[in-house]
Amino acid sequence: MKDVLELEIIKKNIGQYAQFSLGQRLVLNQKPVYERMKIERMLSQTKQAMQILSHHGSVPFGGIHDIREAVAIAQKDVCCTEKELYDCAMFMKGCQTLSDFFKHCETEKDEIMELVDSMLIDLSFCKVIERCISPNYEVMDDASLNLKRIRRKIQSIHGEIASKTAAFIQANASKLTDTITTMRNDRVCVLVKTSEKNTIRGFIHGESASGATAYVEPESLLILNNQLQTLKSEEQDEIKRILFECSQHVKKMGDALVANCETAGLLDSIFAKAQFGLNTQGCVAVLDNDRKLYIKRARHPLIDPLKVVANTYSLKDHSMLLITGSNTGGKTVTMKTIGLFVLMTYCGFPICADEAIIPMFDAVYVDIGDEQSIEQSLSTFSAHISKLARILKKATSHSLVILDELGSGTDPKEGEALAIALLEKLRDIGCMVLASTHYSKLKAMGGKWEDVLTSSVEFDMEKMQPTYRYVEGISGASNALSIAAHFGLDASVLKRAKTIKDENETDEEKTMEKLTQLMNENLRKEEQLRLMLEEVQKEKQLLFEKEEKLQKEKDSILQNAKEERDLIIEEAKYQSNEIIARLKNSENVKYHELLQIKNELNELEEEQEEEEKTQEEVFKANDSVLIKKYNYYGEVLEVKPKYLLVLANGMKMKLDPSECTHTAKRKEKKQQISISNRSTSTMSLECNVIGERVADALGIVDKYLDSAILKRLSVVRIIHGVGSGALRSAIWEYLKKNKHVESFRIGGEGEGGTGATVVTLKGRKS
Repeated sequence: MKDVLELEIIKKNIGQYAQFSLGQRLVLNQKPVYERMKIERMLSQTKQAMQILSHHGSVPFGGIHDIREAVAIAQKDVCCTEKELYDCAMFMKGCQTLSDFFKHCETEKDEIMELVDSMLIDLSFCKVIERCISPNYEVMDDASLNLKRIRRKIQSIHGEIASKTAAFIQANASKLTDTITTMRNDRVCVLVKTSEKNTIRGFIHGESASGATAYVEPESLLILNNQLQTLKSEEQDEIKRILFECSQHVKKMGDALVANCETAGLLDSIFAKAQFGLNTQGCVAVLDNDRKLYIKRARHPLIDPLKVVANTYSLKDHSMLLITGSNTGGKTVTMKTIGLFVLMTYCGFPICADEAIIPMFDAVYVDIGDEQSIEQSLSTFSAHISKLARILKKATSHSLVILDELGSGTDPKEGEALAIALLEKLRDIGCMVLASTHYSKLKAMGGKWEDVLTSSVEFDMEKMQPTYRYVEGISGASNALSIAAHFGLDASVLKRAKTIKDENETDEEKTMEKLTQLMNENLRKEEQLRLMLEEVQKEKQLLFEKEEKLQKEKDSILQNAKEERDLIIEEAKYQSNEIIARLKNSENVKYHELLQIKNELNELEEEQEEEEKTQEEVFKANDSVLIKKYNYYGEVLEVKPKYLLVLANGMKMKLDPSECTHTAKRKEKKQQISISNRSTSTMSLECNVIGERVADALGIVDKYLDSAILKRLSVVRIIHGVGSGALRSAIWEYLKKNKHVESFRIGGEGEGGTGATVVTLKGRKS
């Protein structure tokens, strides 16, 4: 049967993705299968292979070759060549690499692993071969002790031959035509003048073409050359023995090697299909039990991807699709695409679509194209009828029948009648039918049959060219007169043709034509609305991306604010420790009171950390909350849809949930601690060095601290101002080195702020 659906071309395209010859051969030999379990298994394998390629990249088929012929040779107890043996070893290592690759894949892979796990891998076999054969396909010296010994002797003989040859050439230079040597009959010879050949004792192996030079093997080399030939013969015998021994290892592993090769070939063919699917942005179809056919955005794989028009085909409640429309409009392409995708699915191939559901057929019958046969003396019409007769005999209720231009090639009225009768018969059989036609009565009847879906391929009347868009649920006009006018047919002929057409057209056909025009207009408007909707969707996506960007910026600002807050908390903690250290020097403060102050400061830090909670907190009655903008603590009385009723400081407040955050219940303070510092001296507690040079200021501060130590002061303040900060930095460096300074800090509120430094002196306990 002719490959009218062009499945063989698709196979060749897929076969190009195979990594070795057996995988490619399996793809090219793949036939559509009509057994559900086999098809589902192939589709599952292809789908998993596509996922593996998407997530883990290409599969490592390095070292994988078709080694079955080498195994067959070994199994006949014949020596394999060095290359064949080495390829067998590399094949086994390649199987190990494949196995390791798939075991580390994290995608769904049970169907693939079932094949991988069936391979028998024995790397000890590889070691035996690799010990004997080099990557350059040569038997290595270490293949056997005997071979190593022979080759050492050969090397030694070569050295002796070279030495004696050099001596001979030096002694007989005048009798030679050249000082080089040559090989004749695999023996070393010197180049002797023909006139001198009888003066040299040795064996003459012939003369040059000119007759001026004789090739002579000197007597001194005869014994060495004989020894060399003997050793080379021994070497070849040993090599044959080694190759035979290695071949026997191949024989022992023969069944495993062949099975692994066939499994690797199957894996290669599966991943060739998968790579084709990924490169064409295709999908793996799903088989359907209920005769539902659905192919979303189908694209014929042999049409240029930049030019192909994606169409969606759906046959859910219909068993017949009747396609109408202009010539060259794409009717045949539509049917070929659907038929091809069915066969590709039955081969386990991915199809060029976004999504697909394919029914399970028991056979696919196709009548497309010119089937004229000179050998059988059949006209085009006769060939079609002959094929239709075979289809009617073989088709069942589970078959798919594809018919192009029903009833063409004969008298239009008879052809129309024949087409109607044929479709009626196929309806009676119950098979699924895809058919194209130009016949008006057939279009009309298609509209009456509930199980028939009438559709068309769009034709642009303004540009006078097909759009190849598939339009479901509407008949298409042939547009023969309009197309004829576009190609320059005489206007009077066209006018007369239109008159005849109108006269012969029935009222029903006229009504159908008007209805078709209205439906086409509605479809055009629908297309415009679809394009507008796509624009809206694009705008929506842009707004979403913009909102997402703003959210990221907001998150970044909040993160920076959090980091800044953490720094402030850290500084506050440092200052709190300074306060506690100072309070320890006051005799009016007891140790348990200091612990209470410490706990309160820790609670303050916890309160700050609670601000990290998200604004979308869920509140319920009796929850303890912190009112962020007032820094009040309160209790939730009621939770309303839009606000919280909170009791804080004796007041009931209506607050937005975003203004509150959860917090731990506050403990009531039992007492207030008052701290008084005992004055120890009439000396001033501060030293003002504003406006002084750094060197002068440090001298003043040094004297002041000495006086403070003598007066037993515990805490003093140095006022240095803000300025550029240079004076403060210099004073801090001095304080760090002063052994009498216990600690120092920046001034707090009421202490001069950043313009002053508070210094605590060592050992000044009251």
